Amino acid sequence: MKILRIIDVNFNRAREGFRVIEESVRFICKDKQLLEKIKEIRQNFSKGVLKFFPSEQLKSQRASQEDIGRDLNRKEKLNLKQIIETNFFRVEEALRVLEEYSKIINPESVSFFHNLRFEIYEYEKRVITKISRKKINLPCLYVILNLKEDEKQFLKFSEGVIKGKPNIVQLRYKGENTKFFLKIANILKKNIPNEIIYIINDRVDICFLCEGDGVHIGRNDLDIDDVRKILPEKIVGVSTENIEDIERIKNKDIDYVAIGSIFKSPTKIEKKPIGLDILKKVKEKISIPLIGIGGINIENARKVIEKGADGVAVISALENSEKVEEEIKKLKEEIDKGWKKRKKRII
Repeated sequence: MKILRIIDVNFNRAREGFRVIEESVRFICKDKQLLEKIKEIRQNFSKGVLKFFPSEQLKSQRASQEDIGRDLNRKEKLNLKQIIETNFFRVEEALRVLEEYSKIINPESVSFFHNLRFEIYEYEKRVITKISRKKINLPCLYVILNLKEDEKQFLKFSEGVIKGKPNIVQLRYKGENTKFFLKIANILKKNIPNEIIYIINDRVDICFLCEGDGVHIGRNDLDIDDVRKILPEKIVGVSTENIEDIERIKNKDIDYVAIGSIFKSPTKIEKKPIGLDILKKVKEKISIPLIGIGGINIENARKVIEKGADGVAVISALENSEKVEEEIKKLKEEIDKGWKKRKKRII
């Protein structure tokens, strides 16, 4: 029966597409929660099809050698995003075909394919927006720029930081002049090269307007789910202080976690240091990058990495330096030494 051949072909097409998507989520996105959901959908899809159309019934109608479309193989170079999008299209189109042709021989299956197709639309959005975000290379040096009212002095300092080529630069402003904040944010956007990730602290609106790479939010800022409604394709980092904070946000759609203060911090003297031991405990609960922050400098950066952090954030260590570019180079060297030692210990 020709209808069963169409069902069989599109069953195989969707399964193949699902598997390509799943591998991308597993090895590229490295999102465990998203991976488990995609895998669950794939398995439920296979079980559902075989429930309505038994395997022996489908395979009895298979005639691969007679398929006039078997040689229509497009050979073109695609990037990662295009490959994932193409396979989402493949799955969605196959589901639509299954939905339409199943009306002829098994109408009870129509709602199954229909509901699954709309579920895939939502996960297509989640996977594509995640894959579109800049990747945080590890280990990393994360430099926080405290914006002060002295524009000329600040821009001169930021120029030295950019020349040092840290992995991530965050612009933080605690003043009330929003126009000034946006002005500087736009200037930095033009000055920071594409290979450096550019993060805006607290202000989702400023990140959106200056086209930054992401936003960093604290405990009293917007909820993560609300941030994602505005910035689905941007990096979102979150500040934490303890294991309880980690438990609260570990299943949210975030890209990295910052925890501190690890040591006594000159910029937040009211905070009690949480120490190094917490880093290992946090790494056991999350698979995304962990950034140590608070009182970190050349003397202790290596130890922070050795104890479990994937990167360190610095503020005063550079603000108090007369040779910013040179200081960044030394910090990166210490981070690399700590990373190699930790990896060697794991092996």
